[in-house]
Amino acid sequence: MISFICLFVFIAGDQYKWLERDLANVDRSITPWLVAAWHPPWYSSYKAHYREVECMRVAMEELLYSYGVDIIFNGHVHAYERSNRVYNYTLDPCGPVYITVGDGGNREKMAIEHADTPGNCPEPLTTPDPYMGGFCATNFTTGPAAGKFCWDRQPDYSAFRESSFGHGILEVKNDTWALWTWYRNQDSESNAGDQIYIVRQPDICPIRPKVTEGWFSAR
Repeated sequence: MISFICLFVFIAGDQYKWLERDLANVDRSITPWLVAAWHPPWYSSYKAHYREVECMRVAMEELLYSYGVDIIFNGHVHAYERSNRVYNYTLDPCGPVYITVGDGGNREKMAIEHADTPGNCPEPLTTPDPYMGGFCATNFTTGPAAGKFCWDRQPDYSAFRESSFGHGILEVKNDTWALWTWYRNQDSESNAGDQIYIVRQPDICPIRPKVTEGWFSAR
């Protein structure tokens, strides 16, 4: 029912080619759900680690989108956030739902500040992690944040965010419906902090395999 894909955060031609082959080999009539995971999030509105791995997103987002990946799990940011379906910072019914669940508990405390709070937007050159692909984050070119590095309100792609320690459960009901539930650690299992049905729509979101070009195919 589910194919899980775990990626390393570094951008490398070998990983890209492996991912391309793996996605192409998934028979969606047998395994309809595609779920991917890696450590730092692409879509996070928290100030901590904001747009830190933009080079990975630029290099790999189109491939994941073209094969209709449904859900992407991340950590790294010590808080909870769930996105709307999104592709290239634009709401898209065929894009994945991104879920950051870096809130299981840690000694580094909780991420609280948001990049869209006035005065919190980091300087672009301070955002990339030198071990995660270099600098690719630039000002947005379209949408409500065009010309800016950060939104001035909660981004449209951010559906729900909360600075609480917690955990989540994904229940796949059938080939098109899955239930995601997030719980605060201090609450009982009967009191969900966030809950949503994630619905696949293969009739309007056909698989469109991306043809590899450029340096990825040459390595």
